[in-house]
Amino acid sequence: MTAPAMTHAQQGDCTIKASSDAVVLMHCKPQLAEAAWVQAAKAACEPGKACNVWIWEDASKIPATAPKTDAELPKSATGAAVAVWVNDTANLIKLKKVR
Repeated sequence: MTAPAMTHAQQGDCTIKASSDAVVLMHCKPQLAEAAWVQAAKAACEPGKACNVWIWEDASKIPATAPKTDAELPKSATGAAVAVWVNDTANLIKLKKVR
């Protein structure tokens, strides 16, 4: 499945690295405003569809392929993510690093 094209304003800031029917793996430039994350994540999922967009600022931490479910993401990858967009409920969940 291919993700919908992002608008030109989003292309430079966030890039979809991989996607499945329900999981999108996205890299965004560091220090972006949350609004930019939300805009890019919304563009990656169909409105109202059950689709979670995982967001990383460090591209080296993103898995090469998107699993069918969030539970299949490696803990090393989820621990490095900065946020998750839950599309069907339109919620952005910011993740904090655990030390």
